[in-house]
Amino acid sequence: MAEDIVERVKAAGVVGAGGAGFPTHVKLAAKVDTIIANGAECEPLLHCDKQLITAHADKVVEGLRLEMAATGAQRGFLAVKSEYQDVVSALQRQLAKVRPPGIEVFEIAESTYPAGDEFVLVYEVTGRLIPETGLPLHVGCVVQNVATLTNVAAAVNHQEPVTERYLTVTGEVSEPKTIRAVIGSSFGDALVRAGCVTLPEGEYTVVVGGPMMGRLASSLDEPITKTTSGLIVLPVDNAVVRYMSRPIDRWIKRGQSTCDQCRTCTTLCPRNLLGHDFAPHEIMRAVAYETPEASDVITAAVMCCECRLCEAYACPLELSPCAFYKSVKKQLAASGWKNDRHKRSDLTPHPFREGRRVPIDRLVERLGLPKYHHMHVAFEDEVVLPARVAILLKQHTGAPSVPVVTAGQRVDKGDLIAAIPEGKLGANIHASMGGRVTEITDKSITIQK
Repeated sequence: MAEDIVERVKAAGVVGAGGAGFPTHVKLAAKVDTIIANGAECEPLLHCDKQLITAHADKVVEGLRLEMAATGAQRGFLAVKSEYQDVVSALQRQLAKVRPPGIEVFEIAESTYPAGDEFVLVYEVTGRLIPETGLPLHVGCVVQNVATLTNVAAAVNHQEPVTERYLTVTGEVSEPKTIRAVIGSSFGDALVRAGCVTLPEGEYTVVVGGPMMGRLASSLDEPITKTTSGLIVLPVDNAVVRYMSRPIDRWIKRGQSTCDQCRTCTTLCPRNLLGHDFAPHEIMRAVAYETPEASDVITAAVMCCECRLCEAYACPLELSPCAFYKSVKKQLAASGWKNDRHKRSDLTPHPFREGRRVPIDRLVERLGLPKYHHMHVAFEDEVVLPARVAILLKQHTGAPSVPVVTAGQRVDKGDLIAAIPEGKLGANIHASMGGRVTEITDKSITIQK
């Protein structure tokens, strides 16, 4: 039974829908005692997870049950914020209906950021502390986004591959909504479904994902992937856009000339508050003054979760330890550096942790987003097929998938079009609509009706 679940999930190309897209079949091959369904949705302005739960609680619960069966877990927690009582009620009704053993709702009492971070969520739900640079697996847990769970249920029970995803389209649009989009359809297609952009061309940009851990879109022709959780249209002068568009050399110059070592970035850092030997203010000092401890301080970049609280909320001078850390991570990875320093497991949370967590409402104010925070966001459960899709070969952690189709070939929705490379970490890719393969590049496969 467990092997069948893993194989069907692998065949369907299921990956983590809430973050980097880690292949789900790899997680399910592990043996743990606890599965946590992550419905915290801590990024401001995004609604797809909670709306998906409300509309399809049965699929979320079933996906959690199947993951418990695959991993041997005896406990399953559906973690959602208490403030979303309609979401809690939907899950409670489904649990009362099917009564799956070992599964319960865990209500996250306070709406803070980043409540959905794996390290934070595991601690809140189980009281266990994941080691520095560790994984939930190291403390007997698997954390899974709720959208991933619905894909697991579809893969195992109906052999349905991942060809669609829910994402929130909001901000400066006339009809904010969460839509069900086919993978490979463009950002422009998604914006059309949300009415129209309410700002003139040239006066807005699009954030892909959330306003904290997302990025700026390079073009409205970019395709939706298995991990695209939202598109947020914002004015070009918004604080979020300003932070995301600032190049690394400008961050470095500002940091070297301006940081006064106030330590606020470290005071509010989620990793530091969990007891990690991680202090963002130190990298600012190390870069500016080349201090003796610079080596350990700089390699500590591997502990950064890139939540951006340091730059977007904590620093009164608009500096960014996070920008330094992201740059250092790329350099360490490129050099083949192996982490043998930052692996402590004897952790003690900071005694003031509860009082230092950042409320979402305050974060929204700091980001200049209150106008959009309380917008009504509709939920649209119908699929609209575009004229063409451009499906990326890398939508996941690991190696790009290898095309198994040829140009000119006709495919049906759900057909395998790119497979996991032999012996590599990766995920299968499937046609999100029927049509003819018109182009294959080293990055994508295009299908037209």
